[in-house]
Amino acid sequence: MDIRKTLEKIEQQLDSNGKYLSANQIEIQYGISSKQILNRSNLPVNHKRHIPSVRLKGGRKKYFERKVFERMIKTVRSEE
Repeated sequence: MDIRKTLEKIEQQLDSNGKYLSANQIEIQYGISSKQILNRSNLPVNHKRHIPSVRLKGGRKKYFERKVFERMIKTVRSEE
């Protein structure tokens, strides 16, 4: 099986599973800029604004856990 097909199949499973989201999906679902998400994922891990991400082996696309963003949104709403 071709590596691209394998990666596409894994990406589809991740997308349908709902545990992980891409930066574009986060922008659509939560209204947070995808560029901001990607920039914060490149910050040092000990930085307070760092957002953890996951990358599939051999892939360039970053994925983020849905629960991290739900927790961020919940925190912001409770502060209001």
